[in-house]
Amino acid sequence: MTKKIPVTVLSGYLGSGKTTMMNHVLQNKKDLRVAVIVNDMSEINIDAELIANGSGISRTEEKFVELSNGCICCTLREDLLQEVERLSKLGNIDYILIESTGISEPIPVAQTFSYLDEELGIDLTKFCRLDTLVTVVDAHRFWHDFQSGESLLERKEAVGELDERDVADLLIDQIEFCDVLILNKCDLVSAEELERLERILRALQPEAKLIRTTNGVIDPVEILNTGRFDFERVSESAGWLKELE
Repeated sequence: MTKKIPVTVLSGYLGSGKTTMMNHVLQNKKDLRVAVIVNDMSEINIDAELIANGSGISRTEEKFVELSNGCICCTLREDLLQEVERLSKLGNIDYILIESTGISEPIPVAQTFSYLDEELGIDLTKFCRLDTLVTVVDAHRFWHDFQSGESLLERKEAVGELDERDVADLLIDQIEFCDVLILNKCDLVSAEELERLERILRALQPEAKLIRTTNGVIDPVEILNTGRFDFERVSESAGWLKELE
């Protein structure tokens, strides 16, 4: 393949508005042929009209890949590798958009696109290039979730009994590792609260482009073909190195 297919990964805690945003992008992507990978079609609930014939999108133009239940960053890694390789080899798509689960961390997903998996014999760097890592933050519920002190296990959102992650730690991981940070549901909080939240987000992630949205409405050019992902920079980050270890 002479041209590598760009990939955008959408992350964000449960209820942040990732799916609403993805539906909006699909409705306004113009002539791009986009393959969409989601964790679970029944839970994600992609707009049925998009899959049928609404907004000029047909089944032949769009390829929705339904992966089995679980966390996209661990139990689905093999599925993800195989599906991305298969889609890339089809030769009829321009872009891949991945919506990860609300409890997944961006780093393992990004690493999937960065090296050869010797066990499976799949090297996605031959077919794809990671273009943008997007994290969606719920402006209305951020402080409620961040200050809850709860674990994913206590909320019954964990991958399994051995998943001991706290909600706050997950939120920080998603915010710290992104190229575009989207503050969604801005209409539900005051201007003062938004300013305060932005200051906190800027402290956690000073380099990402920060965008305010309502109802997930965003110009697709903000998250597609941005060229913002810098492998050399992120591969030297503490989070990336820790995950490799």
